Amino acid sequence: MKRTKILTKHLIGKSLLYYRNKENSDLFKEAASIRLSEEEIISKVWAKGQPVENNNPDEYRKDECGAWIYFSHYNNRDSQYGWEIDHISCIDDEDLENLNNLRPLQWQNYVCKGSGELACIVTSNKASNGPIKNPK
Repeated sequence: MKRTKILTKHLIGKSLLYYRNKENSDLFKEAASIRLSEEEIISKVWAKGQPVENNNPDEYRKDECGAWIYFSHYNNRDSQYGWEIDHISCIDDEDLENLNNLRPLQWQNYVCKGSGELACIVTSNKASNGPIKNPK
């Protein structure tokens, strides 16, 4: 059976390759894994954080709990603005690496979640808990 590749469509975590069979014009679909680099995953998850007015969204955002996070402090538990990548749910192996199942969380919110529900122990009030100019 001769097939011609007619379209490649990239989705989060998957590449769907569509082929048309010349003999009977049936459409076939094959899935192949795409490996994103760690930097790409971090950037895509970061973009899911909440941008905050009057703050550079490339540097500062808020997590789902409203806690401030600072991009350069990824995996930094010594910073109040440190953050980690959280798996929203751990249903099966496919969901573990699906970007739709990932979100940025301030590290203390991440640690307190464990395998349960989001606790939101760190939150902020925009007026009183804003980011500092040069966090260390």
